Amino acid sequence: MIESDARLLATLARLAELLEAMHHPRAAWVADQVERFEQDPQRGRRALDQNDWWAGAGSLAAATMADNPGLPEPLWNQYTREFRSLMIDLGEALQAQGAANPGLSSWLLAFNNWNASEV
Repeated sequence: MIESDARLLATLARLAELLEAMHHPRAAWVADQVERFEQDPQRGRRALDQNDWWAGAGSLAAATMADNPGLPEPLWNQYTREFRSLMIDLGEALQAQGAANPGLSSWLLAFNNWNASEV
């Protein structure tokens, strides 16, 4: 596995852990993506560039705007910022490897702006 894939895998694994801690409904789905990436990094990268991740209201990127499921507010805010940061890391790594999902750039801009303004 090349170094950039190892970083992607580590980021993806942390995202799966974070979503589990957040009680996010897609935590298991992301954990499955970790396994897919471990088995076949090329296939895993292609999966990470799909609309399930970056396009539309049902994407994982859009899930960064989900309502708090009842966690203490400071913890929820911390988790949300980390969620966005991990998505930034994934998105930038994918772009560096030639990812072309049309929603990717817009989400990266939004996440960076929201985290910078502590939204």
